[in-house]
Amino acid sequence: MPTVTFSKSGKRVDVASGSTLLDLEDKGLSEVPFGCRSAACGTCTIDVISGMNNLSPKGVEEQELLDDLDLDGSRRRLACQCSVYGDVEIDPVNG
Repeated sequence: MPTVTFSKSGKRVDVASGSTLLDLEDKGLSEVPFGCRSAACGTCTIDVISGMNNLSPKGVEEQELLDDLDLDGSRRRLACQCSVYGDVEIDPVNG
């Protein structure tokens, strides 16, 4: 079972493989602020400290918003677009 670790607090949450980071928010387990929930606002931008390869690939909409916001796409993701398939450590940018 994959684990999502929030780097600043050290909080660790076990999730089912394929769960989304939005699922954590819906269960009250996330430290990431969410706005639009559809890759349109950037509120849920996260730094991926480790485990980028354990997240679903970036889609076109996500990459376009990261580019529009001039965010470093090599280590940043929109949490609303991420499914988790292995251990990850993240840090909310806007949290």
